[in-house]
Amino acid sequence: MCGRYTLAKPFKSIVTHFKAKTNQVGFKERFNIAPSQNVPTVVYDGHDRQISVLRWGLIPHWAKDDSIGMKTINARAETISEKPSFRDSFRSKRCLVPADGFIEWARNTKQKTPKYINLKSNELFGMAGLWAEWNGDGRSIQTFSIVTTEANDLVGKVHHRMPVILNPDSYSKWLDPAASSAQLKSLLVPFPSQEMNVRSISKVVNSAKYDSPDCLNQTEQADLFSLE
Repeated sequence: MCGRYTLAKPFKSIVTHFKAKTNQVGFKERFNIAPSQNVPTVVYDGHDRQISVLRWGLIPHWAKDDSIGMKTINARAETISEKPSFRDSFRSKRCLVPADGFIEWARNTKQKTPKYINLKSNELFGMAGLWAEWNGDGRSIQTFSIVTTEANDLVGKVHHRMPVILNPDSYSKWLDPAASSAQLKSLLVPFPSQEMNVRSISKVVNSAKYDSPDCLNQTEQADLFSLE
């Protein structure tokens, strides 16, 4: 699962990393992105990669109302081509979701401890995403979902699922409208454990109303761990 993530890098670095064009004048750094919020994604318009602001929680075009969006923040890689909520988007509406880390909660007896998971390099990365456009109630809403896969050995210490983090060399293939289902599914694998870190962070992140650097304050120095 991926229920929270961060995008705290300068907007210019996002544009550069994803080699994207944009009409946006800027973007507020985010430290606790939650479902139903509007955030930058990268879509392919047939000519260029474009940064487009979409709402997190995919609403299929056939949905009667937008309430389904809270149930579709993630799409399982294993069933992505079969589930009615995602199969149309998997065929023709794939996107990249820029991030520099994500948050999961480790359960220890009755307590849940937030863990921040990012790359050892501290660099931006692109999560595999799907998007859709829904028209209803006189509104047109563009939304997205983050594709998840089984956790690698490191993330598995916290949660059994993780977002699909794509290698930059795979961005073009994921966005390619001509890519086959087999080619796309070959990309939906766990990111290497050896390139990631996990650490405990402040419990203020439990509330989506908090969105500041304090959310990522490390709480236990000894709790930083990684796989060499």
